[in-house]
Amino acid sequence: MLTVYLIAFTILGGLLASFAIAGWSSYSEGKLPATPTIFRWFLAGITASGLSAYVWLFGAGGDPEKMIQSVSQALEVNEIIEKLSGGSVEPDTKTQVKEKEKEKEKPTEITVGMPNF
Repeated sequence: MLTVYLIAFTILGGLLASFAIAGWSSYSEGKLPATPTIFRWFLAGITASGLSAYVWLFGAGGDPEKMIQSVSQALEVNEIIEKLSGGSVEPDTKTQVKEKEKEKEKPTEITVGMPNF
């Protein structure tokens, strides 16, 4: 059944791209574009929607949250957000707790000079 959805989404995307370019060209220029232009947009629409449908149906199992999590893990978004916010996005793991304990045990340095304002 997923294959049928893939084919349907692919063809639908190609048709939508063709109708979109034909509609925009007829609106802005007052005439339909040439047949080769429409065919190129049809191929571009088929390619884009086919790849998108494949990733959606087979890559993430149709679950957008799973797809977003896998992409964010690959790009290490959680670590970047944690560094930028200075807080914790996810619960602390054992290694992070040990590192924080080691940091607390370090003696503080005495600084001499101008105070930081």
